[in-house]
Amino acid sequence: MAETILDCARSLPLKTNIFAAWTARMLEKHAAWAASVICRAHDDLRAALREGRTAAALLLLRFLVALGNVGVLALPQVATLLREVLALSEGLRPAKGGDLGVFLALAALPFLSPAAHSKVAEQVGAVITGAEAYLASREARWKPLLRLLRSEELPDRLEALASAVHSMRQAGWVCSSVLHVPGFEPRLEGSPDAPALAPLGFAAEDVRKSKFRLQVPLVVSRLLSGVPTSNRADGQLPEHDRWILEDYILLTVEMFGRDVEECGKQILRIPVLHPQFDAIAIETVFSMLLRLPSPQMLPLFYSRLLEVMADNQKSMVPFIEQAFSVLFQKTSDLDEECLEVLAEAFAFHLMHSNYSTDWGLFTGENVAVQSQRFLRQALERLQRLSFHQNLRHRLPEAVQVYMPPEPLAASGLAVQAKPEFARMLGLVRVKDPDAKKALRYCHRLLRAEAKEEGPRAEAEGSPRAEKRPAAEGAKRDCEEAEEGAPSAEGVQDAKRQRTTEAQVKEEDEVKQEELPAKITAPDEAASTPEVVKASLHVEEQKEPPKQAVTAMTEVSNAKAEDEETELGEAPATPWPLDAVVELFTAALLQQGAKTTTHMHKMLDGHQQVFAELQPADEDEAHSYAAAVVRCVFEFWRDSGQRLEITLDVLLHRGIVTARAVVEQALAQRGLWGCDCVQVWSMINSVARKSLEHSQSVRMELAVAKRDGQTEAVEKSRRQLDAAVQETAELFTLIFAGLVRNHQDYEEKDAILRRVMLDRVLIIGRKYHAFIKPLIETAESRIPGVAHDPEVSGVFQVLRAL
Repeated sequence: MAETILDCARSLPLKTNIFAAWTARMLEKHAAWAASVICRAHDDLRAALREGRTAAALLLLRFLVALGNVGVLALPQVATLLREVLALSEGLRPAKGGDLGVFLALAALPFLSPAAHSKVAEQVGAVITGAEAYLASREARWKPLLRLLRSEELPDRLEALASAVHSMRQAGWVCSSVLHVPGFEPRLEGSPDAPALAPLGFAAEDVRKSKFRLQVPLVVSRLLSGVPTSNRADGQLPEHDRWILEDYILLTVEMFGRDVEECGKQILRIPVLHPQFDAIAIETVFSMLLRLPSPQMLPLFYSRLLEVMADNQKSMVPFIEQAFSVLFQKTSDLDEECLEVLAEAFAFHLMHSNYSTDWGLFTGENVAVQSQRFLRQALERLQRLSFHQNLRHRLPEAVQVYMPPEPLAASGLAVQAKPEFARMLGLVRVKDPDAKKALRYCHRLLRAEAKEEGPRAEAEGSPRAEKRPAAEGAKRDCEEAEEGAPSAEGVQDAKRQRTTEAQVKEEDEVKQEELPAKITAPDEAASTPEVVKASLHVEEQKEPPKQAVTAMTEVSNAKAEDEETELGEAPATPWPLDAVVELFTAALLQQGAKTTTHMHKMLDGHQQVFAELQPADEDEAHSYAAAVVRCVFEFWRDSGQRLEITLDVLLHRGIVTARAVVEQALAQRGLWGCDCVQVWSMINSVARKSLEHSQSVRMELAVAKRDGQTEAVEKSRRQLDAAVQETAELFTLIFAGLVRNHQDYEEKDAILRRVMLDRVLIIGRKYHAFIKPLIETAESRIPGVAHDPEVSGVFQVLRAL
């Protein structure tokens, strides 16, 4: 039961005071049990602080404050605990964890009842004064990086909390958003059966040494409810009540994030009766959806949360539509990353609302360019959720101009018009794949003289020939000899021949068994005529029939002639490797274009071809990977989703490299250049994979250190150094490509030039914790940064994080 109470205290933000009151009643009859709950709550608070679980620490601190409200804990003990928590920020900058203590102490104060506050007003005033002193010296230079709207200068939630506490003092410490259970009286001395709280045992130095840093988000953007105020006369919710209502919603989402249905119901059950409740709830969810640098949950979660709230309370529906409309009107001022997230959320919303919305903002002659970009991104995501023809039928004709093309494989590529492409299609197939035959055809195209020199010359002429040791020559010859298996008709002839041979052999064995037992008698009987005749007959059977040898030779010759016919004449001049790779890749993509399952089967059967064609030289290998990636981009140019899936599979199998993907993605031009969904999805995908690999190696190193494995530690350290270097090179390549595009679009396209600059900000902001050394030295390590004042300014702002 004690564990249940503690779970509820650290998981249910709305019922903190209720569980405190219940604990007070239990103290009257079960003092030892209630005392154990109090001690465990204090210990759990300390553990939550050490582990960086801010939400759990805040709710447990409020629970202990509520125990003071009901007379269980002495109010001076509660005030001392608040001062200990505030001291966690002493002497620390925000970057070193200084915000943690101030935020927790101030966020617990509104839950102190008016009666309790009146008895310890001086101690509470000291806590507020200490927090104000910290905030006066706090320089939040990172706030411009977290703005939802570039022109909207909002405070963060810590600054807003200080204003809310000041508003509450002006209101006589009355807060309608906090429920205080009646029938209890706070006491300065506390209950005699309650234990005294031990020192917290966690100081500012411990915060500095820990790796956890509290990133305080900006306040909720007032999309619907206007500017907050402390005056009730104008119908606005008082500032302190509004802050607590927003805090309830934020904590509820964090605690119930695994069950979106229950999460929506819990939000609707928040006991705040005010006309602005619906508007504040909706704009809080939208602000969480668009939170920077990244939301706690995926956009799908918040979209589902809005659906649940609308389904359970119909009055929410118009506020959801209004919030979307307000944001649509501000697309030019919206942060670039928020624009992408909003496009994804809008696609989910259209699916849920049966494709109905106010399309007037996107029709007409004066539609802003940013609004057009937004709608293109939204419809691209919507097409992934639905079908192209369905959208043609359901969407208004005026907005169909922004729809992406039907997601089909390319059919007019130059490589597909070559006569060799049809032959390659016959060799590359899903059913009964023959990678060796496809590889021989690739070798034939690479080396025109391979036809005269034979199969061995073809193998030696492959790009990977110089990588193979000389000792593998015999093995390769054996494999090539085994490739001389009969063709379809030849196989049947060979089977009939082998069947005849087996029947003859079986008859001979039966005859041998029928010979007299004296054949196996001692040596003195070995010279009988019957034994000599039988032994001669056995010796004759050791030699293969001449007819069988002749048949096998004929089958092999027929098979060779069939192969010559199937592979065709060798070209007059050798093909470049890139052209051969493009031909093979295009054929493989076309044969596997039906479904992703077909593509996986094609790769399972033909991955050996990619491996054999890959050159040994590093530069040539990169050119080879770039040719594969370029072919994939061209083949799936009208289907961004299949492009992402295909490249992800090729990366996972090691056929292409992250470098080749990034270079090709940033080199895209066309209608919107590299400003399309699939390009940024792939760039973020390869960046995450690189970081995940580094984190995996770090974990292996930590395990090896813990187990005392010296050799494993050295190996993991080498792997970690290589992974860190690889990550730095990848992000350098991404930034360099963005800077180059920013310069290329000068005087060509002001919108895309601005987008490239925003992308530099997005990448640096999202992965700042992992690439901080690169950001600090961007001018010297990233080409073009030092000579571009705009880009250099972005990196200077990123250093404030």
